[in-house]
Amino acid sequence: DRYRRARAHASASSRGGRVWDGPWPVDVMAAARAAAAPMMGLVARRRGWCLGGGGAREAAMRHIAAGATTPRLMRSEVSDITFHFAIEEYLMQKAPVTGPLLYLWRPAPVVTIGRHQNPWKECKLAQLEADGVGLVRRRSGGGCIFQDLGCSVFTFIAPSAMFNIDRNLDIVLGALKRCGVEAEKKGRNDLVFEGRKISGSAFKHAPDRGVSLHHGTVLVDTDLQALQRYLTPDKRKLQAKGISSVGARVMNLRERFGSLEHQGICDAFIEEFRQVEGAQGVEVETIDERSAMCETPDFLGLRAELESAEWRLGRTPDFSHQLETRIDGVGVFDIRLEVVGGKIKEAVIFSDALFPDVIDEAMRVLPGADYGRHGLRAALEPLQAQFKDEGPRLLLDAMTQWIVENVDD
Repeated sequence: DRYRRARAHASASSRGGRVWDGPWPVDVMAAARAAAAPMMGLVARRRGWCLGGGGAREAAMRHIAAGATTPRLMRSEVSDITFHFAIEEYLMQKAPVTGPLLYLWRPAPVVTIGRHQNPWKECKLAQLEADGVGLVRRRSGGGCIFQDLGCSVFTFIAPSAMFNIDRNLDIVLGALKRCGVEAEKKGRNDLVFEGRKISGSAFKHAPDRGVSLHHGTVLVDTDLQALQRYLTPDKRKLQAKGISSVGARVMNLRERFGSLEHQGICDAFIEEFRQVEGAQGVEVETIDERSAMCETPDFLGLRAELESAEWRLGRTPDFSHQLETRIDGVGVFDIRLEVVGGKIKEAVIFSDALFPDVIDEAMRVLPGADYGRHGLRAALEPLQAQFKDEGPRLLLDAMTQWIVENVDD
């Protein structure tokens, strides 16, 4: 409460047209530091990934204590999912992000795949084309999902030093509780109700700008039969979860809460975000095709790239070596290496892992490495210096160990 009052004081001062330029009261500074500490760095019990440590943590606390953070609320009724992904990319790459941001939206029927997934293995492309359902690739990680107007979507964006997945999910859980839904966290990125999945998340980090993204779904009234029609999930993932199909582990909230709809979900998110972030005076911005940012060349370029076949489908060239597995709690991996003269010429990694930056870097360093246990380890282990946070480091270590154990010298 003291932290929220400090944030509200700073926000009110800003809205009143003046900036506090004198020393902050000691109790306000202490409250801000105390409130900021739990969401900076790693907490042992945390299952998610919190960016920021050391100097970044201190910088974030100074940022908060100085009242420099500016919460932002955005909402859109546009149904084209590439519009929303372009909004996310524009905010991460081009717009100033000085505090926590929440963006609420929902798409027309579409299948989306993670940044490093193989569309030919993840979904039935012919069926999608026959039914006029789009296929779009996200910039974030995670797996293949079907979305429609019955699927509410939330996007959190924040400076990386104050970005906290558990805090974001607590806002989601709080919003659902306002709707009467007592959900809980499960696994690496899911929320469940009565043991069945109602929400999943994916993540992205822009290290050059120090901005991070967390977006996720809430299944309100999605066409669950479409999951069977369009998706072809990895059998190892289903077996590991003890289920026969992807539809068997998910549910729509309408099954138990018949009057729940997108508008109510959004209203609950807005109120919870305002309470948690001390943003009671922040107005909701309505975003559509006529919004100023959506008419800029930067936005239009990002949207065109997301719509291109080259980005959506990628490529699956022939490779001389292929390794496939599922690592519990980490993800599914399909690694293809072209080896010429004992050296790796090209590497492609398909994966639903949640931290796509790790996969990007692995594909960058593998070409040129000697093929074999020692060569692969020598190429991958130096990446440990780049990925010190819990989630990415776990992914890198698990993937490195598995690759090294499954190639011949």
